[in-house]
Amino acid sequence: MRLLRHEWLDLARKLDWSYSYVQERSVFPEAISGRPWLEQAAWEDWDEPYRTSFGEYVSAQHEKEASIVAVREAVGRVGDFARHDRAWLSALKLHGATLPLAEFAAVIGNLRAARFGRDGAWRTMAALGALDELRHTQIPLAVLHDLVAWDAQFDFTHRLFHTDGWVAIAARHFADELLLGSNPVEFAVATNFVFETGFTNLQFVGLSAVAHAVGDRMFEKMVQSIQTDEARHAQIGGPVLRKLCEHDHAYAQFLVDKWFWRSFHFFAVVTGFAMDYLTPLPHRKQSFREFMDEWVLGQFERTLREYGLARPYYWDEFLASLDYYHHQAYASAYTYRATMWFDFTLPGPEERAWLAEKYPQSWPEFAPVWERISARWQAAGPDVEWFTHGVTPIGFCSLCQFPLCAGTPRRNAARVVEHEGRRLIFCSEPCRHFFEQEPERYAAHETVVERILAGKAPANLIALVRDYFGLSEDLWGKDAVHGRYDWLAGGAAPGSAE
Repeated sequence: MRLLRHEWLDLARKLDWSYSYVQERSVFPEAISGRPWLEQAAWEDWDEPYRTSFGEYVSAQHEKEASIVAVREAVGRVGDFARHDRAWLSALKLHGATLPLAEFAAVIGNLRAARFGRDGAWRTMAALGALDELRHTQIPLAVLHDLVAWDAQFDFTHRLFHTDGWVAIAARHFADELLLGSNPVEFAVATNFVFETGFTNLQFVGLSAVAHAVGDRMFEKMVQSIQTDEARHAQIGGPVLRKLCEHDHAYAQFLVDKWFWRSFHFFAVVTGFAMDYLTPLPHRKQSFREFMDEWVLGQFERTLREYGLARPYYWDEFLASLDYYHHQAYASAYTYRATMWFDFTLPGPEERAWLAEKYPQSWPEFAPVWERISARWQAAGPDVEWFTHGVTPIGFCSLCQFPLCAGTPRRNAARVVEHEGRRLIFCSEPCRHFFEQEPERYAAHETVVERILAGKAPANLIALVRDYFGLSEDLWGKDAVHGRYDWLAGGAAPGSAE
């Protein structure tokens, strides 16, 4: 007799064993499985809301793949991308380079949970999650591969994490700890709960909407297809966090606090740049701050209350940084754009008016920065890139590895700490705090400046960019129109042919 789905699925998803010849602690050692270590019986009520069988999973994924192929054939060729504004292409290069190989690292994190997760249903979901993440690696690599011959900067879709540029160092530092160095409990809270149920909405909902407005149907379809997977395996995090709250509430709060802060810094660069600077002005519907308010903050606060957790202790500092951090990071990156693999745009009068409207509290502090950069372009004339470029390496945070861009233009938020004979600099109090909670995780890591001082990297900026960051002149970032803006004397309109 053939069983109906509801008659066999629960039996199939809850496959656990009683061990007769080995101790359970040997099968699931705490160092690998995570803490607090609980006996199997304590995990029996672990339950995921969205249940699927392997057959259903394969069928659904096949349909998604067919849809991706169809859209790629219709609007995913070089000619389709060539029609887009140069600034939007830079947003694609930034997204494409920072996520695919991080997704591949997430394959490893999910596979660890597929072996050492403490419940059979959890392990099954993690195994499907590993297949999801492998798919998320392959899609952007496949879609953007054809563009490399047309624009070599797209090669960083695969290449970035294999280089030692400062963004690569920061992204690797974040992804390695999050996805490769975490046990299944921390991975579930940090990745499945904090990262995937909140911050990935910035990419897969926010940037998807922006791509639709821009007319980039291929990118829109790509991120939407990925998001449908994220929504399924993200549900692993909630049941694990609930169990953690029951048995070690303080540890649960610590993990949420740390990974929310670390995730924010990553997405402030990856998504903040794209939403507020690299999306063509006519297509900007929401600012990065507005999207964070709508899609991350409200949902995150509600979810924390459901689990009996408090907002992170630095919440007020975080809210303030929404108006400052990514603006300071973008200004720093523009000034040192040759250290990047994509091109930048100089905000003109209309863009600055839009930013002033969206960020009325903070933008008056940033306007003079761009006025000074604009004045240097006017003094130098178009095509003189280095006249508006920094010449000495900037400082980086000893925890997050991003530039020292916390605080405001008027208030330096950096913290200096002596640790075992080393003088460490942190961009903010939370980065200092999380370092001091787990120094064994971070103390051995060297920032770009420390590598220069140790003789491991050249101090000369050109040599650093070429020899250490792996960026030849045809690859390194420039002003998108080389200063030929219509609102600068003698320039051509942004986006026009040179």
